[in-house]
Amino acid sequence: MVGYGGRKRGWGRIIGGVLGIVLLAVPMLIGALVILVGVARWESFDPEAQGRVPGVLTLDADEGTTYVVALGTGIKNETGGGRSFNTSFAVDIRCTIRHPDGTEDTIRGDRQTSSVERAGDYASIGRFEGAGGTTEVDCTSTSKDVFGDELDLPAIVHATNATLQWVAWGLLLGSVAVVLGGVGLIVWGVRGKVV
Repeated sequence: MVGYGGRKRGWGRIIGGVLGIVLLAVPMLIGALVILVGVARWESFDPEAQGRVPGVLTLDADEGTTYVVALGTGIKNETGGGRSFNTSFAVDIRCTIRHPDGTEDTIRGDRQTSSVERAGDYASIGRFEGAGGTTEVDCTSTSKDVFGDELDLPAIVHATNATLQWVAWGLLLGSVAVVLGGVGLIVWGVRGKVV
């Protein structure tokens, strides 16, 4: 079929581009999102340490492992006495991480690269790298309750699965590449060739 301007449409390229987007990019994107959300949820159900903010959480950290400090209980169907946790609580949390070698790191809920919040029962505060050995996470909150007292919130520390996160980011980048390739095929097919 000859289109406008004496060009013949490349229907094979158009269909190939659409199928690539629908059959490859969309499933890859869904898979990446399921991994990113599912892994964080699963990891929080088996925390390395549990405690309260304000307070000190103690864990035996593995060297080189990334840990997440978050508001929440780490227990399914437990929301901490009916209290929801969201980023508005997490931004006011300040934590000092004391490593076995005497070094210290600090994390702040308002200085995260990206915050994670989940259905009112989890809100990330920040991440740190384990140095190996007994590690203390000392957290306080700058916000107060209606009586002027520091908020008392449940907190957890859990490890992250770096391999699954890399897989998820790979799927995300792969889906973007497939979409770009599919759009390129569609445009190429629509432009057609001169007959």
